[in-house]
Amino acid sequence: MKQINPKLAKALKIIKNKYVLVIAAFVVLMLFSKETNVFYYHHLYKQKQALQNRKEFYINEIKKDSINTAVIQKDIQQAEKYGREKYLMKRDNEDIFIIRHVEDTLIKNTIQ
Repeated sequence: MKQINPKLAKALKIIKNKYVLVIAAFVVLMLFSKETNVFYYHHLYKQKQALQNRKEFYINEIKKDSINTAVIQKDIQQAEKYGREKYLMKRDNEDIFIIRHVEDTLIKNTIQ
């Protein structure tokens, strides 16, 4: 018979141990089963982080908008200015001319 390397024999003995086999099977099940998939939990963690970032962004936007709303509600001139700038509102007897910057027209002309 052939002689088996003593290190290889020791490794085979460890691998054949029932506790090592059970632990290895458990690790494989944890990695690839549907309910406890490690990759799925990693994906969920990334989603959670993205949603928390979006939440912070929207909270900051709500704060800005509430400040603008408070200013607009107090002063009618501010409300009129906001409406004119943001939504291009005008009075009945007015005409509005929109002047675009040269850079904007150059970009649009090169795209077409």
